[in-house]
Amino acid sequence: MARTSAGKNLADDLEWAGRSEYWLNYREPKRGRQKKFKYREPLILCGHGVRINVHRNTLVIRPGLTHYPQTREEIRFFPGDGNLPDRIIILDGDGGITFDALNWMVQQKIIFAQLNYRGRINFICSDGRRNPRPELIRWQLSIRDTDAARTIQRQIIRAKLIASVETISSIFPNLPSTEIGIARISREINKLHKLPKSAPVGRLLGLEGAAAAEYFRAWHASQLKWSQLSRRPIPPSWQYIGSRQMAWKNDGNNARHPINAMLNYGYGMLISQMQTEIVSAGYDPAIGFTHGRRSNPIPLVYDLIEPLRPVVDRKILEFALSRTFTPGDFTINNYGGCRLNPQLAKAVTKQVTGLETGAVVRNFCSH
Repeated sequence: MARTSAGKNLADDLEWAGRSEYWLNYREPKRGRQKKFKYREPLILCGHGVRINVHRNTLVIRPGLTHYPQTREEIRFFPGDGNLPDRIIILDGDGGITFDALNWMVQQKIIFAQLNYRGRINFICSDGRRNPRPELIRWQLSIRDTDAARTIQRQIIRAKLIASVETISSIFPNLPSTEIGIARISREINKLHKLPKSAPVGRLLGLEGAAAAEYFRAWHASQLKWSQLSRRPIPPSWQYIGSRQMAWKNDGNNARHPINAMLNYGYGMLISQMQTEIVSAGYDPAIGFTHGRRSNPIPLVYDLIEPLRPVVDRKILEFALSRTFTPGDFTINNYGGCRLNPQLAKAVTKQVTGLETGAVVRNFCSH
């Protein structure tokens, strides 16, 4: 006998709650010697009804609810605590925060940001005293469309291609597609070395695009692990890792595949970290080397995240290929867009915290 609509909804709700509880209690396996203090790590929140306020000069945080039943936590931070987070990130949540809480976070040098369900940054609030330095802004403006800017562009692309080789070598070892990809990406790196300093940006981006095509082609043979598919089907394309370019309505932030949805969150975290580092160092994120400002208010951020994109890919792929998912980890909207269970999104974003964004800023903006 076919299940009624109410019965299907109840089963889906129970599956959603079960997977939410699984990812809520998920802990990364311990590697190496544990530090006494986890200093200045980000705090990631999700769910409905997030509340952040100040009580007796302490920051009180009540994370949101993502399923039923769920016990609401309460987190309390004291001023000057060595374990204060460096950032508080809200993932596709709703709720409220008081002005007192925002002031408290500014005083304790905590950055506050929100990412939407596509992994796109809605806003970032940080210490207002982190102002750009005039001499650095003048330098950014002075090198635009010069050989100096093209040298930086070349270095960024080279670093990205080298990291791409490291990622596919690490994640997909001993595959024919990996060997072919490495050979072809290495060929593009050699072409990059031979280009004259005055080569236009278009030629640099052409080499990068050719290498990217080979890089993503190496992903396609890998299969994701699934269970409980008899309860609810998934699209056949979800069985394997597909193309990063597979998107909805020509918008890469509307993922149609679980891996793409995870990567969007990873890139969103990377962008928020990089923007913070750029502003802290005194540069203007609105003045870039390669990306323009036509539809991008922070082109320098998008320039400097390029060498770290393959690093984010590596961390997300390691996470995804070592887990077994169920249909309850994802939802599909009416347009085919894939959304992560909020607790899974929280686990995913934790994979990409602590990236060396500061080192990238120092390497490519030193002069």
